[in-house]
Amino acid sequence: MTHRSLIFTFAALVVLATLSWLLSARGGVPLALAIACLKASLIALVFMELAHAHPLPRVIWMVGVVFLVLLTAGTLTDVALR
Repeated sequence: MTHRSLIFTFAALVVLATLSWLLSARGGVPLALAIACLKASLIALVFMELAHAHPLPRVIWMVGVVFLVLLTAGTLTDVALR
């Protein structure tokens, strides 16, 4: 892991945090949740070094992301159809 990738990841996290804060303040909660998932993915891939890990931890991480997307989509659909 290089210093350049760490600095790029930090800058991306700051930009995404600002964007999600602005969106959630204006009522764009679904998009803010998607950005939060992207931030968590960046943290997992770079700082937890999942990008260079054995395939099994990456598969477990992907299954978790898929379940998170499914649960979020189900919740948002339920709220929208009430």
